[in-house]
Amino acid sequence: MHGTERILVVEDDPQVAEIICWNLRAAGYPVTVVADGLAAIQAFDREHPALVTVDLMLPSVSGFRLVALFKRERPEVPVLVVSALTFEEADDAARAGADDFVTKPFDPRTLVEKIDYHLHRAPPPADVGAGAPGEAETREATRERRRHLAVA
Repeated sequence: MHGTERILVVEDDPQVAEIICWNLRAAGYPVTVVADGLAAIQAFDREHPALVTVDLMLPSVSGFRLVALFKRERPEVPVLVVSALTFEEADDAARAGADDFVTKPFDPRTLVEKIDYHLHRAPPPADVGAGAPGEAETREATRERRRHLAVA
C-alpha cells in the first residue's frame, strides 16, 4: 500500500482513464481523475498530487501547456505523459518539462512501474502550508496568472 501519494490522472478518454485508475488503485495509490485541462489546473491546485499523468490531446487546455504549467509551479512533482506520441510530440513534451512518457497503447504494469520509480526517486513535496509571511498570497497570484495564461 502506498498511502497518501495521490496521483492526478488527466485523461479525456473514459476507457483509458478507467484502466489507469483501476491499476493505480490496485497498486494502493489514491487517484483523482479529470477529463479536461481546466479541471486539471483546479485539481492540481486543490489536491497537491505527488505525481501527474497527462494526455496531450485534451479539451480546453492542451497537455503540452499543462506540463509546462505544472512544472513551473511545482517542479518537484513528476509529470508523466501518457499519449499516442510521435517523436516530435515527445520532444515538445520533454521541452515543456515532462519527466517520462508512456505511449498508447500501453501495458498498465509499465505505467505503475514508472510511477513507482518516479515517486520513490523524487524528494518529498514541500509542506504547502509552510512558508514565509505573504507566501500564500504570492502562490495564489501565481496561480491566477497561470490560469490566465492557460486559457489565453
